Amino acid sequence: MKKKISQLTKIERIVVAFLVLIAVIVGYQIVYKFYDEYTDMAPVAGGVYTEGVVGKLGAINPLFVQQGSVSDDLTQLIFSGLSRYSPSAKEIVPDLADFQMDVTGKEYTFVIKQGAKWHDGQPVTSEDVIFTYETVLKHPLFNGVILRYNDYTGIKVAKIDERTVKFFLEKPDSFFPAKTMVGILPAHLLSNVPVDSLTDSFFNQSPIGTGRFRFVAIISTTNQLEVSLEAFNDFYDSPPHIKNILIKVFPTEEDLEKHLGELDGVRNVSEKLADKILKKNHLILYRYHLPQYVAAFINTESPKLKNNKVRLALQLGTDKASLTKAINETRIIDTPLLEIDQENWMNQYSVTKANGALFDTEWKLPNKSETIETDETPNLKNAAEEKKEDSSNYINGPNDGKDFETTENKVVITGTAPLKTKEIMVNDYVLKKYVPGDKGWSYIASTEFDSLKKGENIYNVYRTDFEGNKELLDSITITYGEVTFFAEQDKAKREEENKDADTLPIRINQKDETLTLRMIIPETPATYTQIATLLQEQWRKIGVAIEIHILENEAFQKSLNNRDYDLLIFGQNLGYNLDAYPYWHSSQAKPGGYNLSQFKNFVADSLLQEARFQHDVERRKKTLNDLQKIINTEVPAIFLYSPTYILAQSKTIQNTSFDHLATTSDHFSEIDTWYARVDRQLKEGVTPLTFLGWLVRQF
Repeated sequence: MKKKISQLTKIERIVVAFLVLIAVIVGYQIVYKFYDEYTDMAPVAGGVYTEGVVGKLGAINPLFVQQGSVSDDLTQLIFSGLSRYSPSAKEIVPDLADFQMDVTGKEYTFVIKQGAKWHDGQPVTSEDVIFTYETVLKHPLFNGVILRYNDYTGIKVAKIDERTVKFFLEKPDSFFPAKTMVGILPAHLLSNVPVDSLTDSFFNQSPIGTGRFRFVAIISTTNQLEVSLEAFNDFYDSPPHIKNILIKVFPTEEDLEKHLGELDGVRNVSEKLADKILKKNHLILYRYHLPQYVAAFINTESPKLKNNKVRLALQLGTDKASLTKAINETRIIDTPLLEIDQENWMNQYSVTKANGALFDTEWKLPNKSETIETDETPNLKNAAEEKKEDSSNYINGPNDGKDFETTENKVVITGTAPLKTKEIMVNDYVLKKYVPGDKGWSYIASTEFDSLKKGENIYNVYRTDFEGNKELLDSITITYGEVTFFAEQDKAKREEENKDADTLPIRINQKDETLTLRMIIPETPATYTQIATLLQEQWRKIGVAIEIHILENEAFQKSLNNRDYDLLIFGQNLGYNLDAYPYWHSSQAKPGGYNLSQFKNFVADSLLQEARFQHDVERRKKTLNDLQKIINTEVPAIFLYSPTYILAQSKTIQNTSFDHLATTSDHFSEIDTWYARVDRQLKEGVTPLTFLGWLVRQF
């Protein structure tokens, strides 16, 4: 007969409780073992990401944002274009729509993704694309910032159906996909707003987009502006793991620093702030580069700089290594064409050669004759020169009997012999094949026979007459080595010359004008002032004076647009397609254009145009290398370095990457992969039957 629990003795109850406890522990261990084997740690939805930035909040509208600004950050999160740039793929990929190009390269078809919605729930249609591209971008009164980066001239857009549009180009353009990255605007909300009033529309401070995050609110407090976003659960692709984003905008870095403990990330960190972040160990620092360079742009239409030899002298007189070291930069740039191999176009720093370039110009050193050594060819004399009293040369090859350098491991020396010559000797070697009476002779200097060695080789040619008299006829010095040998030799010589170079008086011309150049720089970044000062010091070694003008924003923009400068320190970003056309084509050498050097060259124009048509990578690189040859000759600018950017982010934010960004705002381009929370989830394919099969195998 079974006993009830209440009827059990105390000892029996203890035994039962113990057995139950054992069963629970064993059961827990079994379940935990299965859970551990058949689950993985995986990101889950949730968490808030708070990022701080120094700057000003402008219109949150993709057609009006400055590249890399705070507003650009926000539009990348709130809006989506037909395509987008993927840093991980390093190319333009579909975003709001899938697309394909026809065989002519002049027609692109875009199909909006199924289920794409605006943040107010309305479906995205072809009408929104037509409104954005045809109604707004091509309107004569539209002057949005987007037109600085993309030219939509000659592009037509046609609606095929509710989700399909076609773009028609006048001619192939390998850079066209980048022009479709602009965020699409909602026609149902803005079609009644005049195009010239879009800049001031309330929409720009309360935007409705199609992106991964939707706008919630802007909250203004003392010395801080906070923009709140939340994940859009109806996003056409997988919604992001991060649930909320707060962008805190501060007027100064000092204000941001006070709130550093509240932030999960800081973009565009200065070196000064980076040091403080490292000490607090709260955030991790990431350093990266953009397809961007800073250069000293030369106004080629300036009277003093029209001669390309003057421009070349400035380039040769620029010590980029010491300049970049002084400003804590690491990546020197020698060409604005970032797709080609930089090492093939490395600029030389040589004060001697810089002064040599100026020797043939109108600019001379005052009150003295030009005494600068301009011929870098070694002035080597041989014993034969001192003995020759006539103009006869008995060595006529190689190099017409003149001293020279070679990387070849075999050299044939040839020459002539005077009358009544019995034998010819080269150093202490008698030419066995020489026959008395022959007018000519030859000698092979070779590494194989150890008669040609690395470095200088002096070959003295003697003749013996029939009376036994020996006479030195001629001599030649041949320097042999690999390319690297000569490069190192030349480098060591140049370093010594550059080190010993003194400041020179300012050069003048026959009109008593001085070679003094006006350089303008903006107030920020402060690095530009440092660069200008360093160049000012360096160029005094070649007799060039620089007047530095630091201009506040409005005055700087005016001087920039009017090309009121000889020299300009400024940066240019080639963006998503590395298109050099806007910066170097002659059509852009105009007020407001991006050709800051007023560089005009018909052949360069043709190559820039050709590069835009080429989809083949290798053909495109060849075209760009041909273009670089022209830039090397004309020297429209002195390319200095690619700036280093620093981004700080909390260790709690996982799966981030900041490689291959095109603008600073691209650090959000793959935020859908970020996560702040993780949890264990069953592996794919695991079912209750999996557990039963596993359980049987345990016993």
